[in-house]
Amino acid sequence: MQSKIEMAESDPQEQRDFPRFEVNTTGTLILETGFKMSFVVKDMSQRGAKILLNKTSILPETFTVEIISPDGSKLKRCDARRQWQRGPLAGIRLLSAKTIRL
Repeated sequence: MQSKIEMAESDPQEQRDFPRFEVNTTGTLILETGFKMSFVVKDMSQRGAKILLNKTSILPETFTVEIISPDGSKLKRCDARRQWQRGPLAGIRLLSAKTIRL
């Protein structure tokens, strides 16, 4: 069985600047209005993530996310941009990040 990185390299539709890694962690999406929504991070790379929202909502173009590291020791706060969305599943680009130790 091929690894995810090998599959991404061999699939021309999966060409990416950075490899993606499956993660199972949670996060919070924060809109400009202050409204917050929980999500699960399905996979993540250095510049982006695929998230599953707890309820289907149309995401704005830009927002802030807070993602907890899988071991629970760090919180990453990032400005983000919606790249694509299909129902509750969305791809986001991480624009800037600040890591906070918990």
